Amino acid sequence: MEDHYYQSRINQVSNHISERLQEELSIATLADIAHFSSFHFQRIYKAFKDETPYETISRLRLEKAAFLLKHHPKLKIQEIALQVGFSSVENFNRQFKQRYGFAPGKLRKDPELRNSRIHQEKPEKDFHLAYEEGRKRAPVNFEVIIQDLPPTPVALIKAVFGADGSELIVAYEKLMSWYENQGFERTGSRRFGMSVDDPEVTPANLYRYDFAVAMDSDFSASALIESTKIPGGLYAVLHCEGDLAKVAQAWDHLYKYWLPQSGYVPRHYPAVEEFLKGPEQIGWERFDILCKVPIEKIKY
Repeated sequence: MEDHYYQSRINQVSNHISERLQEELSIATLADIAHFSSFHFQRIYKAFKDETPYETISRLRLEKAAFLLKHHPKLKIQEIALQVGFSSVENFNRQFKQRYGFAPGKLRKDPELRNSRIHQEKPEKDFHLAYEEGRKRAPVNFEVIIQDLPPTPVALIKAVFGADGSELIVAYEKLMSWYENQGFERTGSRRFGMSVDDPEVTPANLYRYDFAVAMDSDFSASALIESTKIPGGLYAVLHCEGDLAKVAQAWDHLYKYWLPQSGYVPRHYPAVEEFLKGPEQIGWERFDILCKVPIEKIKY
């Protein structure tokens, strides 16, 4: 029953996209249609559709454009571009050629192309190739438990992944150096990470990831270190230990398999990773974490 609930919500989004290709389609709007938090919508959508919302929108726009080019010869290319949702003919031409390997005008002029079935390739991912590696492995049946957790006051630093992840390491070290300057020891501290963006969607140089450390007492925030709380409430929690591909499998298990069958939906707050062992102990290539998704009961 719950799986049908998720599927029906994603179907509503698919229908909305198909019927409004000429309109601006934002992730916030699509998440609202699905009644999912925008923090989690893209992962849920990818789990069901095997492509991101942006990939669906781009694919459908270009497929419709190819149909119009083939079967409506009187329509100008600029008219087709606007009709399928591109803001400019230049952008349309560029994306069309990138996907099909030739310009829109060539499809219209070449009889062999017009009569062929155009093969489409998904665009290459430019982030977290390990996530794709994780999907090639045999699925892991992680144990998921539901916990009712109290709010956690934290000191938080914002970061982006960067070209190779080094910017995350720099941000983490800044946070933990600040923590030590407050008179605390790293050993025994509770450390967290929160993906503000979806690593499969956002380019690495823009992908936002927050680090946080639990604080038992008040402190003075600064321009770099923020004072905030990880909200309390119900969380779906699983333990993951392994490489980055294993972490990808853990998040896939939560979003693709557990949530749709659970009777729960994500609350509007980022997913949380709690580091049981930090990089000081096991380095940056291995992980020993709790993956936590804030959840609430489905309201039918």
